[in-house]
Amino acid sequence: MPSYWVSKVFPLTNSVYFLSKRKQKFFLHPMNELCKNIGGYLAEIDSRDEQNFVAGFIKAHTKRFAFIGANDVRREGTFVYYNSKTPVPALKWCPGEPDNFLNSEDCVEFWSSCLNDLNCGYIGQYICELRLKRPDMFN
Repeated sequence: MPSYWVSKVFPLTNSVYFLSKRKQKFFLHPMNELCKNIGGYLAEIDSRDEQNFVAGFIKAHTKRFAFIGANDVRREGTFVYYNSKTPVPALKWCPGEPDNFLNSEDCVEFWSSCLNDLNCGYIGQYICELRLKRPDMFN
């Protein structure tokens, strides 16, 4: 594993999260491709428990924020995940968010323990998810 990642396993979903140590301009497709290089995809948060876990992981390794795979590029206000194209569930947004400030915020970041919409192309870190295969108990 390259040294520019830090990782942690979330046992409830059997996923490993990889936080980039590098800060760079965030764009959905190129960052998702970097996640694919390690066998994953831009993080898709499916529950409040998962959101709390990922928020704690991010806080432990950066004082800023980290982008995930949620976006509303195709339809303003309708957030979906870049990789799976599934709707983003009801998660904890920061107060007043999402607000599409200046009609230009289509990507989503973790800010502290809540979500915020932000410009794609902003410089920051991002988080990948790798879903581990569960062992087949019956074979």
